[in-house]
Formats: sequence, structure tokens, C-alpha cells
Amino acid sequence: MFSKYLSIFFIFLFSQFAIAKPRLEVSPTCALMDVPLSIEVHELDPFQHATIKAEIVDDVGEKWNSWASFEADETGIIYVNAQNPIEGAYEEADGMGLFWTMKPTLNPFASFKKKGDFEVELKLFVQGETVDIKNVQRLRQSFEMVKIEVKEGGLVGSLFLPFSQAPLPVIIVLGGSNGGLSENRARLIASNGFAVLALGYFGLEGLPDNLENIPLEYFERAFEWLSQRDDILGNRVGIYGISRGAELALLIGCLFPEKVQAIVAALPSYVVFGGLSIERVPAWQYRGEPLIPDAPVPRCDLSYGKGQNPEDPLTISTSYLQGMQEFPEDYAAAEIPVEKLQASLLLISGGDDQMWPSTLFASKIMDRLKAKQSQITRIHLDYPLAGHLIHVPYLPVETVYYHPHGKLWFSMGGFPCENDLASRDSWLKLLHFFQIQLCK
Repeated sequence: MFSKYLSIFFIFLFSQFAIAKPRLEVSPTCALMDVPLSIEVHELDPFQHATIKAEIVDDVGEKWNSWASFEADETGIIYVNAQNPIEGAYEEADGMGLFWTMKPTLNPFASFKKKGDFEVELKLFVQGETVDIKNVQRLRQSFEMVKIEVKEGGLVGSLFLPFSQAPLPVIIVLGGSNGGLSENRARLIASNGFAVLALGYFGLEGLPDNLENIPLEYFERAFEWLSQRDDILGNRVGIYGISRGAELALLIGCLFPEKVQAIVAALPSYVVFGGLSIERVPAWQYRGEPLIPDAPVPRCDLSYGKGQNPEDPLTISTSYLQGMQEFPEDYAAAEIPVEKLQASLLLISGGDDQMWPSTLFASKIMDRLKAKQSQITRIHLDYPLAGHLIHVPYLPVETVYYHPHGKLWFSMGGFPCENDLASRDSWLKLLHFFQIQLCK
């Protein structure tokens, strides 16, 4: 009996002198990927230094990581959201800095390829030793989500439906010149309370191989298909298009104005451009004819291997500016007649866009709406130091891109930190825009 009490005494005595282990505190540890985190380090010595490293492996096996070092305050706590790093991947206080600054460890020009949910491992280092690890789940979609594959009536897409006891407004998501489906973006928007149709229009089985002569009747069928569903409000329809998809969104809104109530055109064009072909062919047609004449773009200089490798990517924004100067009448004839829009409009542009001058293009859309005395609600979000990749926030930021159809490397433009800030700000505002315009 005496030995039992003696053991208890020594355990109690040891606990009084035990040194608390430094630890990471992350909240929330599981959330949608557009939700920012709070990250703190506790139980350090006053003014002690510590390093946090973030790691993830993408779908093709590429490892991505980032790191930042901090100094604890007089109470031994590091508040990552409120403190500038001493050194590391970013410079200013940012709770999500370890996420958007992640870089590939093997191929410096790899694209972040991660479909669906993913896990980020956060490691805490003190004096070179790993003292704590936290795994953070980043979700592409909420748990109560139904995905319906759409392959009927010639349509190819994926419909995402969050749980709802009442019919939902719907947003059609259109990708850009890379083709396929923008499912990741669609999942996340749907998790914010909308039905979302990720709609393909080329580059998928059952659709044209290339962005050429896309029949706009296809989208007319999509409206009809949506209107027949009991779980969707067929009279509360939005469209979210990116790059060439933004050009398409504007055309659809002009051709079928009564079908669309809200449009977000990210990195848009103000004119119709041709298809992705060596020969000059229309990108869009309606009833067998081009809807609007396309604007000519001077050929890019591919001499000396330009665009063949990521170290020397193509910067083609200047080609569009040159085309505007050399062919003013053709560009005037190719302007999208945005005065026909009945939908509210949100434009998003980057002032350092090196794919095409999206800020200038968006400004011309706004100028035409004013000149034609349009009465629609319209907003232009311009980010002067951002480039062509303004997308979902908190993902690794890329500034060069390998185009799967053009088979060339392109400069996207923008400073990484500015691209991330533009993505954060525009994402919140586009969700709010759709909520205001479609849920009223």
C-alpha cells in the first residue's frame, strides 16, 4: 500500500515540473477549401523561434511544400494570422500564406493537379526538431452533395445539388480554352447553396474535339433541360465563365437574354475571337452561321523556341493589342452586343494579364453598356497587379501554364501574392453577387 502511494506522489511531483511541449493549434481542421484557417503555436518560450512547414502530394505524385519561421511573443505564442514571418515563403502576416505559396519540389513548373478533397500536413519545428504535426482537410464540396452525370440530349456535364427541401437557383459553370469540365469550381460553388451545372462544350467524349464552330443551340438545350427539373428554379439562372468561357457566357446572355438572370465573366473578352485552329475558323455558330464576325489576332512569334519550354513562355497579350491597332474596323464589327443583356453582370479582370488584356477588354464592355444606355446592374472588379489566373483562393499560385490544346507554354502574368489576393476578394464577391441576384 505504501509503495502505491509513493508512486502516485512521484507521478504528481513529476507532473509539476514537466515542460509543456510546443503545439500547433489549427482551426478549423476540416472545412471547405475557400474557408480561411486560424493557425497558432503555443507553449514556446518567450521570443523563441519556430518554423511551420506545409506539405501535400498531388494526384500525379508531385510533392508541394512551403515554410515560414516566426518569433513567439512574450507569452510564448505565435499568431500566424497576425504576424509577419521572420523568413520563409511569404513576407506579410497571412494565415493562409503557407497554402498559396506551396511550390513543387521536383519540377519547378509543375501545375497543381488535385481533384476532389485533399489533406495538407502542417509540421512544427523547434530547434530543427519536429515537435508537432496537424493534418488539415480541405474539402472541394460539402458532405451533403449529390452529383448527377449529365449525358442526355447531347449535353455533357455534371450537376451538383446540395441538400435542400426547396428548388434551388442554378449556376452554369463554363471553362476556358482548355476544354473539359470545371468540376472543382462547380463543387465549391454548389457547397455555398446553389445547384451548379459544370457544362462541357468541347474536349470531351460526345462533344467537338476543339474550340471550333460550337453550336450555341447546345446551350439552349441546357436551359430546357434545367427547366424540366423539379429541384431547380428554372427562372433563376446564372452563368460563370472564365476566359473564353467568359466570352461564351456573354454571347449566351445576349442570344438568350430572357433565360439568364446573372453573369460572372472572369478575364473576359469584349469581342468574339476565332476558334483554336491554325486556319481561321469561327469559334461559335448559331443556326449554322457564325453569330458575329471574329476579330483577327496577329500570329505570335514562335522563333527561337518561344513557348516550347516554361523558362521562355509566350506573352500574347501584346498580340491582341496589336490586332486592335491594325484592324480597328474588324474589332468594331466583332464586339459582343452586350446591350442585349438583361442579366446583371459582374466582370473580373487582371491588369497584368499576359494572356490577353482583360482589364482593357472589361473596360470596353463597361463603356459599351454606358454608351448604349443599358439599365442592367454591372460591376467591374479590376486587380491591377494580378494576371490571368484569378480563381479559387488558397491554392498554389502559378504564373506560367502549359496549354493542353496549343501545346505551348504561356505566361499568365501577375505577382503571386497579388494573384492570391485577387482570387480571395473576387471569390467572395462573386458568391455574394450570385446570392443577391439569384436568391432574391
